[in-house]
Amino acid sequence: MTAVLSNIQRRSDEEDVQSSKSIPNEEFRTYRIRYYGLTLIALLNIVSSMNWLSVAPVPDYASSFFGNVGLSVINWFSNVFLLTYVVAGPVSSFVYDRFSIKLGIVIGAGLQIIGAWLRFASCYVGSSSGKLALAMLGQTICAIGQPFILNASTPYAGLWFTADGRGTASMISGLTNAVGMAVADLVVPALVPNVESMWFGFLIIACVTTAVAIPTIFIPKRPKTPPSFSAFTRIDRRLPFHQYILRLAKNYHFLIIFLAFGILCGLTSTLTSVLPQILGPYGVSFDDAGMVGAAFIIAGVVGAIVTGFIIDKWKCHKLILKTFVPIVGFMYLAFFFVIKKDNYVPIIVVAAILGYFMLSLLPVALELSVESSYPVSESVSSSSLWMCSQIMGLVFILATDALRDDNGNPPGNLRNALIMYVCLAMPMMVLCAFYNSPNKRLECEKQNAATKEEQPSY
Repeated sequence: MTAVLSNIQRRSDEEDVQSSKSIPNEEFRTYRIRYYGLTLIALLNIVSSMNWLSVAPVPDYASSFFGNVGLSVINWFSNVFLLTYVVAGPVSSFVYDRFSIKLGIVIGAGLQIIGAWLRFASCYVGSSSGKLALAMLGQTICAIGQPFILNASTPYAGLWFTADGRGTASMISGLTNAVGMAVADLVVPALVPNVESMWFGFLIIACVTTAVAIPTIFIPKRPKTPPSFSAFTRIDRRLPFHQYILRLAKNYHFLIIFLAFGILCGLTSTLTSVLPQILGPYGVSFDDAGMVGAAFIIAGVVGAIVTGFIIDKWKCHKLILKTFVPIVGFMYLAFFFVIKKDNYVPIIVVAAILGYFMLSLLPVALELSVESSYPVSESVSSSSLWMCSQIMGLVFILATDALRDDNGNPPGNLRNALIMYVCLAMPMMVLCAFYNSPNKRLECEKQNAATKEEQPSY
């Protein structure tokens, strides 16, 4: 069965590469201005995560601030980001593919500004229900804007960077999104030491969001000359949007990455959102839980940077995928066993190791989603992965809340949820073992370069 699927996929791969082969008349080149847009995408991802986790690091204070609504309601400040992605994610892909990446970024930045200031404005509403409603409206508007930012890195890298820099540039989205989580875990508890200071946390996040979002209007729409053959084909050869979706649905290599990324990244979103609730019953304070979250993210940042450089230089995407996914599964198992009272050091160590390997997979998976599905637009393939992860994250957070054991030892523990995480992460090593797609975008660029070298000059 596997051999049959491989033969079918191989024929499809060859057809895709052959259909996209053509030699442009212009020479490829890169521009330094590309780093301006990439830097803003990175900063926007950080503030987007801060908006996402604006209350998650201090759930008890937030519950009291909104009239003792309970942790289940507070979790919806995170859930709404995951839920709205189902609609906003495909819309962002369509905007990137049919209009421009710049337009999508500006839309996302503008929505983040509006949502952040509406959430701050809720502090001046008298009734608790009105305060919660306006804050949730602002959170929802921020959530609608997030996919336009989160999905930007991979298509932006494909449009502005060569093959030697795309892996590093593509990791920016997932990496800085994770950095924003760490910033929120550390900064929000410092800004909100009690219920009365919730307004101050909202204000600082709104100000930072505005400062980062305004410069996006100066991002260039596209390079004057494409940096690579794949960028040339992206600009000049477009398929109807629905054909992209059909191609992805029939590509089982892409579907492996789609499901593995969705589950593992969804677990990461869940873990960072409910970490204070996981550790709290065992006597870990909000500040200390924030440190655990920061260790997870900081180690992951280091891992993602190293991995991004490795795949740019040696193109060993598949080796990293098949090595790191099993490690992630076993580290979720280790995390389950170290969650206990007076065990803070092992908890933070395991969290750091888990973060290192988990976030290292982000640039690999995003690049493989493009390589396995080329010539499907990067804005469609990579955003499909993020959409799957957001949907999975929503399901996992809801399941985590349902698995809370209020009568257990200790009360309110989430051990059943931790078991669920292990049962979801471990099978991914088996699934990823079947991934064996060629890097079609890289192969196409090599073939085009070889063809150009063979042409006689006059």
